[in-house]
Amino acid sequence: MSHFEIVVTLVTIVYGLMLTDLFGSLHKLIRARDSVRWHWLPLLAAWYILLIILKNWWAISYTQDAEHWKNFIIFIGYGHLLVLLYLLVSSVFPDSIPDEGISLKQYYFSNHRYFWGLMCAVYSLAFIISIAGKSLAGDQIHAMSILLKIAFIGLITVLAVSKNYRVHAILLVFFVMEIIAEAVLFVLV
Repeated sequence: MSHFEIVVTLVTIVYGLMLTDLFGSLHKLIRARDSVRWHWLPLLAAWYILLIILKNWWAISYTQDAEHWKNFIIFIGYGHLLVLLYLLVSSVFPDSIPDEGISLKQYYFSNHRYFWGLMCAVYSLAFIISIAGKSLAGDQIHAMSILLKIAFIGLITVLAVSKNYRVHAILLVFFVMEIIAEAVLFVLV
C-alpha cells in the first residue's frame, strides 16, 4: 500500500463519518420539523461544508503523484486537519432538539464563534500544509496566492467575531459562490 493510498483510506473513512454526522443531524431536524424554527443561514453553512468536503475529496485524487504524501509531518498535519473538519461538521447543527423546540437562527448566532473559529483553524492549517507541501516539493510559492488565502482567513475571522446578520449573510453567500466558482474552474482547467 502506497503512502497516498494510506492517506486516501484515512480521509475516506473520516469524510464518510463527517457526512454521516451531517446527514444524521439534518435528518433529526427534519423529523422534528414542527419543533424547529428554520433559518437559511445554518442550512447554507451546512451546504458550504458539504461542498468543501466533496471538493476536497474529489481533488485529492489529482495529487496522487505528489511527493508530500511520503512526508510524515505532512501526514500528521492532514490528521489534525481531519479532526478540525470533523468538529466543524459536528457544530453546524444542534446536537439535540429541546422539548420546547429550537430556533436555527438563534442556534447559529449562539454558536458562531465556535463554528467560524473552527473554520478559521481549518483554513489556517490547510494553508500551512499547502505551503509546507510546496516547499518540500520545491514548487514556487506565489505571493498573490498567499495574500488571497490570508485575506480569506481574515474574512472567516470576521464571522467568528461579528454577530451582525448582514455581515454573516453577505460573507456566507460569497463563500458559497467562491467554492462553486472554484469547483467550476477546477473542472474546466
